[in-house]
Amino acid sequence: MLSVVPRGPVHRSIVVVDIAGSSRWDNPAQLRARAALTRMMRTAFRAAGVGWWRLSIQDRGDGLLVIVPPGVSKADLLDPFVPRLVAELRAYNAVVAPPRRIRLRLAVHAGELLRAWPRWVSEDVKLACRLVDGEPLYELLARSGTDLAVVVSERIHDGVVRHGYKGIDPDGYAPVRIRVKEVDAPAWLRVDADPASADRVRVPVSRAGEA
Repeated sequence: MLSVVPRGPVHRSIVVVDIAGSSRWDNPAQLRARAALTRMMRTAFRAAGVGWWRLSIQDRGDGLLVIVPPGVSKADLLDPFVPRLVAELRAYNAVVAPPRRIRLRLAVHAGELLRAWPRWVSEDVKLACRLVDGEPLYELLARSGTDLAVVVSERIHDGVVRHGYKGIDPDGYAPVRIRVKEVDAPAWLRVDADPASADRVRVPVSRAGEA
């Protein structure tokens, strides 16, 4: 048996996105939604100055795991990337039947990754994937009119959000706890992800549940 010797980790930003509730759709509807998601993500990354070809993308069935190249500011992944994604979602949902409306859960993290071609693996990749599945994101989508629930890791909050870079509002994030499978981690939920919504949905730490 051949042994795999890691060459050493590299630091990357990680974006994970999932379509909420897509399992209830038939196959053609899921296919259309995935095509629409890809178009929206392309446009949002382009607004952040990142070409689609520069990204490493892994399929997650009803979503995507995106590894962002070095040199891309983490602040750009929150603004202008998120506002543009919200705008694309709103435009798409305005012209489809309500049952086919796309609602997204999105997580932003960064850490050390190992290349296992064609994939990336590490504890940080696993954490990003668990963050997007956290109960607070489902609660936010269920309790508000927003089409996008965004969660960032403690690392992204401490390094980017709390400093208020660019158009990022630190007060727009509420602390939550993500408990999914083997992960039990603090995180920050963006509670005003849809700027068209006049009300912010506050999600207290105690509401972060088990998945």
